[in-house]
Amino acid sequence: MESISRPITNLEEFENALKKADLEDVDRELIDYIRFIGTFTQPILTKDLNIKAKPPILSRLCEACRKIGEYMPEHFELVREWSKQVSNEGVRWDGDLICSSAFNIDGERLAPEAKTALFHNFAVHRELFKGFD
Repeated sequence: MESISRPITNLEEFENALKKADLEDVDRELIDYIRFIGTFTQPILTKDLNIKAKPPILSRLCEACRKIGEYMPEHFELVREWSKQVSNEGVRWDGDLICSSAFNIDGERLAPEAKTALFHNFAVHRELFKGFD
């Protein structure tokens, strides 16, 4: 199967969808924080944002992405297809709307199963990064 490029998010469309999505304050804070720091792990987010470990913060992120995706359905479906294609297991991850797995210099996922990191590492998509604003 031929590889597809990640669908690039239109920033204006994303910001409009984010405003329309019915997100809890904690989920808005989560997304704002991810967009500010750029790279993260689940334990770092839980600690830095002082969010309860249950439900898992990455599950919260997926739920928030689904709500945002309701307001940008065509793009969200493209992201889901891309996500499934780049997954080692062939499974989509809805959090790919905002961020994806990070890789080391050798092109390996930064993840426990790759024996490259203690936790899964993620990076926000470049067009959504706000750390320098």
